[in-house]
Amino acid sequence: MNFWFGLDRLAFFVVRVFLRLCTRANALPTDPKELQLNPDIPVIYVLRDRSAADAAVADQSARRLGLAPALAGMNVGKTHLSRSYFHLYRRQFSNGRQRTALSPARLEKLVKALQDDPQADVQLVPVSVFWGRRPEKESSLWRIIFSDNWSPAGFIKKFFIILTQGRQLYVQFSKPMSLRALVDRCERQKQQQVVRKASRILRVHFRRQQEAAIGPDLSHRRTLSSSVVDSSTVRAVIREEMTRTGEKEEKLEAQARRYALEIAADYSHTVIRFLELILNWVWNRLYGGIRLYNMDNLTEVAGDHEIIYVPCHRSHIDYLLLSFVMYRNNLVPPHIAAGINLNLPVVGTILRRGGAFFMRRSFRDNPLYAAVFSEYLHTITARGFSIEYFVEGGRSRSGRMLKPRTGMLAMTVRSYLRDARKPVAFVPVYIGYEKVIEAGSYIGELHGKKKQKESVGGLMKSLSILRSHFGQVHVNFGKPIKLSDYLDQHNRDWRSCEVAPSDTPPWFKHMINELGQEVVESINAAAVANPVNLMSLAVLASSKHTMDLQQLRQQLQLYIELLKQAPYSDTAAIANTDADAIIDYGLENEFLERIKHPLGDVVTTDEKTALQMAYVRNNSLHLFILPGLICSLFMNARSINIDVLQRMIQLLYPFLRNEYFLHWQDGEELAAAVDRILVVLEQQQLISRNDNCLHGAPVHTHESDLLSHLGQTVMPSLERYYLTIRLLVQYGSGKLNSDQLGELAHQTAQRLSLLYEFNSPEFFDKVVLKHFIAQLYSTGLVMTDDQGALTFDEKLQALDDEARRILSPDISDAIQRVTRVSNPEAFNPSEEPAA
Repeated sequence: MNFWFGLDRLAFFVVRVFLRLCTRANALPTDPKELQLNPDIPVIYVLRDRSAADAAVADQSARRLGLAPALAGMNVGKTHLSRSYFHLYRRQFSNGRQRTALSPARLEKLVKALQDDPQADVQLVPVSVFWGRRPEKESSLWRIIFSDNWSPAGFIKKFFIILTQGRQLYVQFSKPMSLRALVDRCERQKQQQVVRKASRILRVHFRRQQEAAIGPDLSHRRTLSSSVVDSSTVRAVIREEMTRTGEKEEKLEAQARRYALEIAADYSHTVIRFLELILNWVWNRLYGGIRLYNMDNLTEVAGDHEIIYVPCHRSHIDYLLLSFVMYRNNLVPPHIAAGINLNLPVVGTILRRGGAFFMRRSFRDNPLYAAVFSEYLHTITARGFSIEYFVEGGRSRSGRMLKPRTGMLAMTVRSYLRDARKPVAFVPVYIGYEKVIEAGSYIGELHGKKKQKESVGGLMKSLSILRSHFGQVHVNFGKPIKLSDYLDQHNRDWRSCEVAPSDTPPWFKHMINELGQEVVESINAAAVANPVNLMSLAVLASSKHTMDLQQLRQQLQLYIELLKQAPYSDTAAIANTDADAIIDYGLENEFLERIKHPLGDVVTTDEKTALQMAYVRNNSLHLFILPGLICSLFMNARSINIDVLQRMIQLLYPFLRNEYFLHWQDGEELAAAVDRILVVLEQQQLISRNDNCLHGAPVHTHESDLLSHLGQTVMPSLERYYLTIRLLVQYGSGKLNSDQLGELAHQTAQRLSLLYEFNSPEFFDKVVLKHFIAQLYSTGLVMTDDQGALTFDEKLQALDDEARRILSPDISDAIQRVTRVSNPEAFNPSEEPAA
């Protein structure tokens, strides 16, 4: 026995010398008083894994803090322990990726000692040892590979972990647990039962510590998939499918397992660290920096809420960008819902290991797939992992927010109603690019080209973008939407409601639709006005995309004053408030070209750049829609009564709110926002007030030009509305159905754009036109007859007259000329117009 004890001491001596040379531990807390240890009660340290290195690190850190050493012996009553620590797990050699829970011999001795001596007590102090959990220091591939994760390390890997991660090590001492208190609570239980209970409490503690540092353990994909398939929900659907289709249970179960493996992420902390290293290099090549806004909106709920990130979707870069930002800010990267089209060879594997789980575009007609996917989402949510998905469903081709697709929201809420142990918070995230990598393909698609499928070959071709520069990226975190509070507002009895997967009560569907609307409005409320947004807004509203330099400066300053004095929302942000700096930025990054002239320099942009800038402008166009609408009312009528102005805004606002996802409610809230904007316009001398009448600035003045320029912001939408209504009125009530009107409006808008160079491609975007027609339904301006044709009355004609009054005579005449149709019956909506 003395021989083995001496050998043990020699081994620990060698390990301690090795660790002194290779490690530098940061121990927490730095002040041992925070642990609130009783100096009269012996301390025994609890480690998660059987590891001589971890034990030696705990011993060194304890000595440095002035605590009792972990490698020294101790006495509890008549019981002697050779070491003052024990561990809870050992590595399972048959499967090196798993741990096996132990019944610690030293803990058994301690429990027996306390049961024999009612006066004795021991303080159990859990010690968590984390290797390589400092992402800002990870610049080596070796450090990424040999970093701490949920899989236990063998001797060889542990050796390399110490070599590569020893300088990035922290040791967390937790507050003590009284073993006497536990023994007294379990006084009627046997020794082994007390040991099991103490071990279980400690294992839960270590799991929570590990989750806080590196996220939950979801690395065993097959185990997770099996638990999904074995769930009662999926089993019930399998039985239903057996009855419906006559298939055997074994075949359906095998299909469910294939679905689960197709969906499930295979989260790897090693891959996350590797991606962080690669992405850091990529971002430095592509972008001039990532700017963050309102991080406190996230951190205030990150500790005690399950986070569901709901960002806007502009680019494939979104998937990687948010995870990178989270990791760099010491938050666990989320699991990301990705389209199955991204599950490409090699690429799909990397994304899956980085936390992506894949979903099919539609699974409405596949109940088994729907059940497996819903159960998987519930499982990862219940296990404490943050999730990211895009409520728009796909990337925006126009740069504007898309109508929410509420499937994922509904599954998230169903999961919460089923198990509401931890509160859930949706965190809206606005991601604003100054130049989008996919801008060229988006423009092509809006002009009628087919969407190119994602492929490995396409990815390899796209690597050429690494030679380009795309400006800065702006990431803004909106106000969190706490799900329990939201449910309280919509159905106070939700805690007692059981919503089955196949059941969608009216209150649930209505609430989900409103939640989707609030999410996209909250994303828009967190928009960032970056330099390219503002430049694009000004330049693209000018004739030939050319402006006098002085006029551009004044226009930018007007935008900045509106954003500062009448902000769109509490979470909206301005990236730069210096007009001259914005212009310099545009010139330096070749968004603008300066043309010297003796009477004053002008700036312009070429056609290709203008189309790309239009996409970026649309990201934050909604910030200026209401000011633009107000200014547009002065473009033809130089004077207008305030009451008339408010009435016309209330009339047109529902259509603009539906198209741009504006957050103001109709009525008093909207009227107050209008009043704030009028005050700014009056201060800038764009309008003047005479009692209850407002007057636009005199024509041929700088102020009048600024007023008209801002009014151009909303003109494409008003032109589109007027064009669609004009077509419907011209054809007559009961002549067109919804699809025919949408196709005819698309073709007419496209023709108008070709003939008169009106607008960029989103002017004739089918999706935008479709949503406007849907809004005509919801406001009661159009109905359908028994044959599905659109019918209307004089209210639509009145709106047609109002819209015509706002537009200039030239534009109104142009629309009327293009919309005249000599033979309505000849129109075939299936025919595409010739380019």
